[in-house]
Amino acid sequence: MKINYSFLFIIPLALIMLMDNMFTELAAPQNTTVQANLLNLMMKGMAGISFIYSSLYFTRMSPVMRVAYVLTTLYVLAMVFESYYFYNTPMVYPHVFQKLFFFYFSFFVYTFYKGNFHLKFSHVVWFILGGFWLSVVVVHPDKLSLGAFTSHERGVYASSVYMLVIPFIYFLSKYIFHGKMTSLFIAFFILVSIVFFQHRTVWISTAMLLVVYYLLIRFKSGLSINFMSKFLPIGIVLLIAGIASSAFLFSTNPEIITKIQDSFSDIENFDSQGTGGWRYIQWMSYLPFIQENWLIGMRFEGFELPIQFWRDDTNEPVFDDGQGHHFHSFYVDILFYTGFVGLAIYSIMPIYAIAKGLRSKAMTVNQIILIAFISTGFLYGFSYVLPVFYYAILGWAIVVMEEDGVEPTSYLRDFAARWKAKATGQYRKLTAA
Repeated sequence: MKINYSFLFIIPLALIMLMDNMFTELAAPQNTTVQANLLNLMMKGMAGISFIYSSLYFTRMSPVMRVAYVLTTLYVLAMVFESYYFYNTPMVYPHVFQKLFFFYFSFFVYTFYKGNFHLKFSHVVWFILGGFWLSVVVVHPDKLSLGAFTSHERGVYASSVYMLVIPFIYFLSKYIFHGKMTSLFIAFFILVSIVFFQHRTVWISTAMLLVVYYLLIRFKSGLSINFMSKFLPIGIVLLIAGIASSAFLFSTNPEIITKIQDSFSDIENFDSQGTGGWRYIQWMSYLPFIQENWLIGMRFEGFELPIQFWRDDTNEPVFDDGQGHHFHSFYVDILFYTGFVGLAIYSIMPIYAIAKGLRSKAMTVNQIILIAFISTGFLYGFSYVLPVFYYAILGWAIVVMEEDGVEPTSYLRDFAARWKAKATGQYRKLTAA
């Protein structure tokens, strides 16, 4: 009996994905203090491991990744020098250093799989689905109800729902490229889950993912796929079933329609209502500081800056001073602390991966899935700080772009192979005689 140990190759990626809230909640349900301490310990530990490992295997990196790594390290060393010079300690505020340490998660995953290109996509998908639903059932079972949906009790964090986008597009690809009906229904179930947990930013990111995914299949897959023939019959069946079931559901629960309408209204009026309005006020509160320090950010001075975002009801700061500023936007976060230089260093990696895909004549299915997902980070980052797992997926995506590829069709090579086989067969006949 042979045992397939290929699932072990998910461990490096999983070590970073485990830092998502859905896994830390599983470790200590209802105890936010333990969750915060555990997350802090894991982040510091993995930051150290990632830096050391990627440094040891620096030679595995492609030229572009070496540039990104060197620039990141130089910025970190500059902050260490600044911290030591002004505060007599090499790392006075870890919260500020963390903004750049996340980049090393990408370098770690990249260098590991660059030398061990054995990770299976299916293992990542089932790891995400297993962790997500285990977290929901164990920690948030009360959120699986229409009452929770209509009262906007999401329970599950946006980053965890955002992670579901990867299994969704994976199973959708299984149907498109292999015609597996089971995969289509799994993809549909995941999509319903994404909608149910009400994170509008994830809704928009999923829509963007589908657009990018379609364009990549249309122009970069090298295949002629008739989407109309694949989805029209199923769409008609689902539409009829949806109308029949929703007629009963909406008649008994009319608040569902109101809730959906309110959600789309919040999206349309992001700057004045819902959580979008809350974010907009926060952005405007910190915009002057970003403009004044646009090149290299405020760094440690930013950490020491009093909270600029106040509550309207209590006239008090939204966050406590002395714990850093917690932004609901990746762009505001990185520009405030590290400036345009920090944003430029980060942008090297996703832009490199996307550009490599656009320059290629044809892309594999895995490449299309990962590039489509990576592209949504530019949109997701407007409303949330990029989750830790995103950096891991980014590193993996770059490896796939460099190591995976469509085997080019060579008629000359095929002709040579057939001629060699024919010549070898004739030689064997002569020697046998």
